[in-house]
Amino acid sequence: MKKASFFHRFIFFLACVLPFIGRGSICISAEDQAERLFNDLIVIEYVNRKLSEKMPVTYDFYQQGGYFNMPSARMGESGEIGVGYSHVHPYKNFSLRAQLFSRLEVSGSYRVFKGVADPILTPLGFGDLSDKGANLKFALLLPEESGYKLPGVAVGLQDFMGTKNFIANYIVFTQVLLNQNLEVSLGYGTKRLKKWFGGVVWMPFRQSQQNYLKNLALVAEYDATPYKDPEIEKHPRGRVKKSPINFGLKYRLADQYDLAVSYIKGHTLAFSLSTFYNFGTTKGFLPKVGTPLPYKAPVNREPMGELRPPFILAQELINAFREQGFEILQIRLANQNISVCRSTALRIHLINRLFRSEYDVQEQLSYLLAGLIPSDIEKVNIVLESDLGFPVQEYHYHMKWVRQFGEGKRGAQELDLLTHKTELSSSPTREDLQLFKNTRSGFNFELLPKTHSFFGSSRGKMKYSLGLNAGFNGFLAGDVYYSVLLGWNIFSNLHHISPVDRLNPSHLIHVRTDMIRYFQQKGLTVDEAYLQKNWNMGKGWYSRVALGLFEEEYGGLATEFLYCPLNKPLAVGIEGALVGKRALNGVWFTNKIRQLKFSTPHSYTLTHKKFIGSQYFLNLYYNWEWANVNLKLKAGKFLANDWGIRGEVSRKFKSGLTITIWYTHTNGHDVINGSVYHDKGVAFSMPLDAFYTCYARDYWRYGLSAWLRDVGVTAFTGRDLYDLIQDERWKISTQSSPF
Repeated sequence: MKKASFFHRFIFFLACVLPFIGRGSICISAEDQAERLFNDLIVIEYVNRKLSEKMPVTYDFYQQGGYFNMPSARMGESGEIGVGYSHVHPYKNFSLRAQLFSRLEVSGSYRVFKGVADPILTPLGFGDLSDKGANLKFALLLPEESGYKLPGVAVGLQDFMGTKNFIANYIVFTQVLLNQNLEVSLGYGTKRLKKWFGGVVWMPFRQSQQNYLKNLALVAEYDATPYKDPEIEKHPRGRVKKSPINFGLKYRLADQYDLAVSYIKGHTLAFSLSTFYNFGTTKGFLPKVGTPLPYKAPVNREPMGELRPPFILAQELINAFREQGFEILQIRLANQNISVCRSTALRIHLINRLFRSEYDVQEQLSYLLAGLIPSDIEKVNIVLESDLGFPVQEYHYHMKWVRQFGEGKRGAQELDLLTHKTELSSSPTREDLQLFKNTRSGFNFELLPKTHSFFGSSRGKMKYSLGLNAGFNGFLAGDVYYSVLLGWNIFSNLHHISPVDRLNPSHLIHVRTDMIRYFQQKGLTVDEAYLQKNWNMGKGWYSRVALGLFEEEYGGLATEFLYCPLNKPLAVGIEGALVGKRALNGVWFTNKIRQLKFSTPHSYTLTHKKFIGSQYFLNLYYNWEWANVNLKLKAGKFLANDWGIRGEVSRKFKSGLTITIWYTHTNGHDVINGSVYHDKGVAFSMPLDAFYTCYARDYWRYGLSAWLRDVGVTAFTGRDLYDLIQDERWKISTQSSPF
């Protein structure tokens, strides 16, 4: 104990004395100081690089974190989307991967059985038999979370929906040995993955100075698939297995493209090509040089009066706010001393044109108010309006605190806590002085891609329609929103496709399966032309009415009521619509709809029946702000007169990318390949400003069902209130996600 005590005292003595040794006697030159600083920065950079150093993740032939055919417990970064093609005898595979969370990997594969004919469709020119499958993998522990000291652990489901020809369940452990440039996995599976499997990745040149060698990996795996079992391996030519060991090479090019070649099952070569990109965190492919920085100058806090009359103040605010991405609709002074144009309160209605996150909106507003509001104004109320014509919420700013923020005496988070966010308050009184009022834009033009695809054996291999949409939208009197969307199909291979699924014909009325007929139209089409009016009724209540041509197939009348209170995660609403079927050409309607009349399970005649469609639902919403996830349940009557419930899970990323997965369960009893089918699919909402030099709020939306069917179908009836409101309220969580 005495030695330890002496040692501690000695260290304390050195710590106190060393800073004073040599002061006044040793002079360090400026050059030496600069050199020491440079060396220190090099050391810091080296330490930071080592702390953040990671072993690259490799992906298997089906875009899952893994090797060739076997999975690992590793995953990509949250927000990554990957696509790939692989040729694994006797299959051709097209795969898609989306990393919804850091712990949840979702992927899907489309496999073509080379040389195996579809008994019904191949004679009709649809090519070989094919199969779709979806996969899930959830990480209980990621290797990176322990700094690679502990193995990662993941459980997974392969091909758990549809025909389930390749279904498998597994648990896998993956240990990363960073210093040895090595990754080793051991797992146990059931069904197609029979008992024990494993894999290893070695990157011998990962720390090499030769960049072209760093991303070369030697890969081997123990393949646990019992290919000789005809119940497991559906392809007759895929049942040869001379060895369970698969081995080969993987190479990553430009940290974005993966190439792989391997020798599998002891008798054949396989290869793959894939790419991935993190659309969830991207700031775009072009630098955002056009995005305004927070407002700094000119600063003008001159009180209103002879030197700064109200109309001058209004013009200054309009110009400055417009440059920062906001369009002011109205400016009013509260009813105090109007005779001398004096007031202590200001009310501003505006639209956010650029920013997706509410944090960014509030930051921009704080700097604008701090620099431009007269010093005799005590309060400013900002009314944030949706770009579809209705107010959403208010911000109540106390200018004393805002000016302290502008002077650097308060932080942004502190000001956010001191700023009251409220529901829409009462309407202005007649005594208020209106400084400015503007009508909403009467005309906007947009050019968007028009994309439709059908990817399944019953409708052919990768049938598509590609073209352009020209959108015209704006506002009529009374803030009535209008939208006209004209379409032109440029490239398409849908012209010879039958709108009837010959393998699994629908027993329901054809509310959606005849959609192909509308995509086969040539020339200019009117894809939508409707009016929509939205209201904020106060205290968290909203409503809307829409009328017109809502989509290529349907038009009619729709209404919705929504209770969506501020700062509450729950919302509830009701909606309903009466719709008619549009004629194939022009803007007219038809009062008939197709339905097949079956004499035997496989024999039918085409009939028509009178049709006026209806749909109505009770909607429940939950906003899980911590994880940037929205949950939605829609219960009620669907368009084909089936009753049930549809669930949606949406994950929104920092970039604005939104990925939605849905599943619908109804009493429609739609049968595909001998099993009852329930509608399911995935949708993407991609921000178009990835290709702009500034931020914007335009999106390209695309969705794909597992099968084009009539069960669980709803017609588009205008813009949903909940989505419009959440577009204004969405914020990027400052807390770490539980995933």
